[in-house]
Amino acid sequence: MDCSKCGTKSRVTKTCRDFSDHVRRYRKCPSCGHTFVTKQSLEQIFESTNRHFQVYQQADILNMRQLFFDEGRSSTEVAEAFGCTVSWVKKVINYKVWTNI
Repeated sequence: MDCSKCGTKSRVTKTCRDFSDHVRRYRKCPSCGHTFVTKQSLEQIFESTNRHFQVYQQADILNMRQLFFDEGRSSTEVAEAFGCTVSWVKKVINYKVWTNI
């Protein structure tokens, strides 16, 4: 999700699933520091179950590893930031996939 203030890709800082019809994500922009909340309906979440078919660029893989290793983010946080599964992130950070980078 892009920052509503400056347009940079934001990061999820907290996900709240205590609602019956939606998920609330608290986001923060790494560029301008703007914080905001987004809501995603459960229908949208279940429609996006094929997220592992998403195409990643070399820069995305490097950013995933940087978030995990350099910034100390959890694999769950990295997965939420890139819209993929935790198992995919673990494969990336353990060099099971994209081994040439």
